[in-house]
Amino acid sequence: MISGDKRLLAERWFSEYFTEGNLDVIDELTTEGFIYHSRNGENSRRSMVDFMKWYRSVFHDDVWVLDDLIEQGNKLVVRYTGWMTYKGGWFDIPSENQRVKETGIMIFTFEGSKVKEMWCENSDAGILYDLGALKKNTHEVF
Repeated sequence: MISGDKRLLAERWFSEYFTEGNLDVIDELTTEGFIYHSRNGENSRRSMVDFMKWYRSVFHDDVWVLDDLIEQGNKLVVRYTGWMTYKGGWFDIPSENQRVKETGIMIFTFEGSKVKEMWCENSDAGILYDLGALKKNTHEVF
C-alpha cells in the first residue's frame, strides 16, 4: 500500500511540474538541499527549474501515466509513460510536430514529506530514434 502523501507528491510532480510547467512547485515538493542524480552529476532545484524551462520550449501537450508505484521505507519508485509533441530545439532536430513516447523510472527519497534526492532513468534514445535523429535499422530493438 502506497502512502497517500507520497502518491500525491508523485502525481503533482507529473501533473504540475511536467504537464503544466509550474516552476514554483519544485520548492513545494523538494527539500532546500534537494539533489537530482543524473549521468551528468548532481543537480539542484535551480537545475530542475532550468531544465523545465528548456523542456517546455521543446515539448508540448504532455500526457503522463504513472504505471507502477513501489514504496519501501522513505523511497518511492515510479515507473511512468508519457506522450508529448516535439516542437523543435533539441540537437537541431527539425520539428514536424511529432508525437513521441517516453518511458522511465524515477526513484524519490523522502525527508519528511518532501523529496530530498531523486534518480531518473528514461528513454531519451528512444525519443531521438522516433524523431529521426538516430538512423533506423542500424540496431536491433528488443
